[in-house]
Amino acid sequence: MKHAVMAGALLGLLALAVAGCGGKSASSSSSSGGGGGGGGQTVVGGVKANNHGSKTVSSSAEVELDDYYFKPTVIQGKAGSTVTLELKNEGSVEHNFSIDGQTIDKDLEPGGSAKVTVTIPKSGAISFYCKYHKSMGMAGALEVSGSGGMTGTGGGTTTGGTTTQKGYGY
Repeated sequence: MKHAVMAGALLGLLALAVAGCGGKSASSSSSSGGGGGGGGQTVVGGVKANNHGSKTVSSSAEVELDDYYFKPTVIQGKAGSTVTLELKNEGSVEHNFSIDGQTIDKDLEPGGSAKVTVTIPKSGAISFYCKYHKSMGMAGALEVSGSGGMTGTGGGTTTGGTTTQKGYGY
């Protein structure tokens, strides 16, 4: 009888552990896996960001806002140049595109789009972010072409103002 009670208790704990693990997995999948995406995390412009690549642009570019990342994550251009970004919210919740110091603070409902004009810094990188989901890694950077970017392939490589890290740890 004592063994049956212990076995029942262990099965109950195991069921809770599996349920808790499954719940966490789903949550983490939507914020890190599904939104955190393909390349792990990177530090750009001094901010942790879910890595969805970089793109060199000249006068305009499309930027995807999704749950919870920007694609591309790093936008590279000529020092001091202005670039028009076409923002498209492909996510299921409201997102935002903000750049401190450039008076840009644009909200986009799911399915919405907007255009903003940004200035590539004269040197280094400056961050942009979603003010609603920055803590979840929804950030990126404007960076001078050739200043490094996300060229590292693992383990915390730093080039220019950008650090690339494998994994999703905060």
